Amino acid sequence: MTASKSSTETPSSSSLPSSLPSSSCYNLRRVITPTLTGLPLLITTKLLRVPILGRLIIAFTKAVNDFGCVSRLAEGTGTTAGLMSYMPLYYPFPDLELLEGRSEKREDDGSAYFCMHEELAKGFDLERFIAEQNENDASEELHRDFCYWTIQDYISKYTSQQLTPYQVALAIVKAVKQSSQSPYSSTSSSTSSSPSQKNINAITAMNEHEVLEQARQSTKRYHSKQGIRPLEGVPIAIKDEINLKNYPTTHGTTFLGKLNGTSVNDCIIVQRLKSAGAIIVGKTNMHELGVGTTGFNWTHTGMARNPHNTNHYTGGSSSGSAAAVSAGLVPLAVGLDGGGSIRIPSSLCGVVGLKPTFGRGDLDMKLCYSLGHVGPIGGSVVDVAIGYAVMAGVGGNDHDDGVVQVKNVKGHVRVPPLHLARFGLGKDLSKLKIGIFEDYFNDADSDVVDACWKAVGHLESLGE
Repeated sequence: MTASKSSTETPSSSSLPSSLPSSSCYNLRRVITPTLTGLPLLITTKLLRVPILGRLIIAFTKAVNDFGCVSRLAEGTGTTAGLMSYMPLYYPFPDLELLEGRSEKREDDGSAYFCMHEELAKGFDLERFIAEQNENDASEELHRDFCYWTIQDYISKYTSQQLTPYQVALAIVKAVKQSSQSPYSSTSSSTSSSPSQKNINAITAMNEHEVLEQARQSTKRYHSKQGIRPLEGVPIAIKDEINLKNYPTTHGTTFLGKLNGTSVNDCIIVQRLKSAGAIIVGKTNMHELGVGTTGFNWTHTGMARNPHNTNHYTGGSSSGSAAAVSAGLVPLAVGLDGGGSIRIPSSLCGVVGLKPTFGRGDLDMKLCYSLGHVGPIGGSVVDVAIGYAVMAGVGGNDHDDGVVQVKNVKGHVRVPPLHLARFGLGKDLSKLKIGIFEDYFNDADSDVVDACWKAVGHLESLGE
């Protein structure tokens, strides 16, 4: 949906520092609450339901841990504006070379940059982008612990008639069944790192007939050489927090799927992937309700297992999506990220995950609009870029123009159409600026901190 003049104007970037709190510090406080399990937890839950006593316990816990600071930060105090006064902002990355000679380049309200993004987006062609990455892949020797089939690998096999989407779908259906036979098994060797380990339990819901029918239709298009789309025949899995037609959306619980029933429509992200030719193979496992970073789910589907070692966590909450890619079941999966739910499992499973810019991927779901970001998980940066582009409304047949208005209690935020003009920077990061909050960055175990600073050093070396 194209943004209209009624969209909320993005404030001048120079006006923000004076209106936001002037002091910034990293001052964490330990939360003073007991860890409850078993009988104590059961007793506490019953006490919290007692009309007066329950409220007193909650009020005491909030006071001891200064929960009021959250309200003060959001609403503001006295002369300081609260965060509720600001919507998530988007300032397009300025390309000074492209802005040379434009009179509006001196404006700091983002309008010139927005127009620049629109111009670049007009020249972005997803099929050409995929073809270019194919050429780059062919010219470089890839070293991978797991031989992931990339999106380009699937497309190349299909176009050369070495394989058909139907053959691939049959193999995936078989692999999903084998990898979900015993999700609670702990008999795997704790030292083994073989990707052939079973019991991954990554994909928890699959409509075999529907998957094979999608593959049949895709195979027909390749045989006729007509109607072939950018992701034609590429298998993709969807996190069980996103609506997929003919599947219940359980959010990793035993009750929400029954409560909400089977979805009658696809989420817009799924619509775009299907429109681009993808074969949706089913729903992936997740941390129960998405409220954890381990991927733990004991009550509903069983835990997704890390393909590198099935006795290790996948990370969460998009556990199944990362595991499905890491195991080689699919080259791309969709996750949802609020506080690391795409990035954490991607890291632990050795794949690539992206939490997109606010509003980049439409998410027509009843979630916290400013927190839940839908994004891709893939076996390579290139695959994630391709998935990111499609999910943003590029390359499909749904007549999206890629410009969206993200609804907000205060109005709309206009997000410009996507382009990947800077994707080809390769190893030259001389024009890229990266900000690091050092206090936060250093608040981890020493080996983690050392590894992160080593990565920073590597990035710095590419910018010299």
